[in-house]
Amino acid sequence: MVTGQAIVEKAVRKQKVAIVVIASDASENTKKDFEDLIRERITIINQFSSTEISQAIGQTRKILGISDPGMAKQIKKLLKEVTL
Repeated sequence: MVTGQAIVEKAVRKQKVAIVVIASDASENTKKDFEDLIRERITIINQFSSTEISQAIGQTRKILGISDPGMAKQIKKLLKEVTL
C-alpha cells in the first residue's frame, strides 16, 4: 500500500498500483487530477470519507493506492458483494 497524494501519483505513473482509493470528501481538483491521470486503467474507489480511510490505515490520508494484485482483487470482490 502507498499513501499520500504525491506518492500515489508517482506509483500510478509507474503503473505500480491496481486500485486507488480517493476520499469522497477530497477536493474536486484532487479527484479530477487523479481521474485524468488514471483514465480507466486503474480502479478508483471513492465511497469512503477521509475519516474512514484514516481510521482503516492508522494515518491521516485522503488518497491511497493498493499495489498488491491479490489484495486488489479481494477488495474489488468484497465491494461488489456489499453493493449487491
